[in-house]
Amino acid sequence: MARPKRLTKRGWRWRRNPLRRRSDIVEAWLGVFTALMICTVPLIGWWAGQSVDRALQRVARTQRAERTLVPAAVVESPAESGASQAPGASKAAAAIAAAGADTDPRHGDVLRWIAPDRTAHTGTVPVGLEVWHGDRLLLWTDKAGGLVPPPLDRATASTHAVLAGVATGSAAAGAMLMTRQVLVWRLMRRRMDSWEREWARVGQDWGRAGTGG
Repeated sequence: MARPKRLTKRGWRWRRNPLRRRSDIVEAWLGVFTALMICTVPLIGWWAGQSVDRALQRVARTQRAERTLVPAAVVESPAESGASQAPGASKAAAAIAAAGADTDPRHGDVLRWIAPDRTAHTGTVPVGLEVWHGDRLLLWTDKAGGLVPPPLDRATASTHAVLAGVATGSAAAGAMLMTRQVLVWRLMRRRMDSWEREWARVGQDWGRAGTGG
C-alpha cells in the first residue's frame, strides 16, 4: 500500500536519500526538541503560578497579622480637633486639622481613632483608606496606629498568581519558538552559503560539456 503523498513529503528528512543534508537532520531534530519543550509550557506556568501564590499568601498572612481594623470617629470641628488632639497624634495631622477640612467623612475628613497600642490619633484620611460597614467607619492601621492599605486578600493573591503563571508560560513558549526560528534561520544561511559554493564550483565547468570532441 502506497504511503500518502503528504506524509511522504513531511517525513523526507528522516529517510536516507542523496539530497538529504546534515542541516536537514538538524532541523528535523530541532523540530522534535521544540515540540517536546512546548509540551512543558503548562508545567512551567503551573510552577510559576504556585511559586507566586505561595509568596503572595505569605505576604497576605503577614499583613493580616500586622494590620488591624479600628473604629474611627469624625471630628466635628477641625479647629476643635486641633486644640484637643491626643498626645499620640502626629504634628502633620495636627496642622492639617487646625487648617480645617471638609466635614463629610466620605470625602477625606479629619478623623480620630485609637491604635491597637491604645494611643490616640487624629488626621485627614484619604477616601481610599476609609472602610464603611453600614454606618460604622473603620480604618486599617498598623500596631502603632499608622494608616495602612487593607491587607492583601486570598482571592486577589490567587488571581495574581494565575496571571503570573499564564504570563510565564506564554513567555516561555514565545522564547522557545523564537529560539527555534533563529536556529532555523542560521541553518538556512548555512544552506545558502553551501549552495553558493556549489554553484561557484559548477560554474567553472559550465558549458564545457562536449568541447574538444
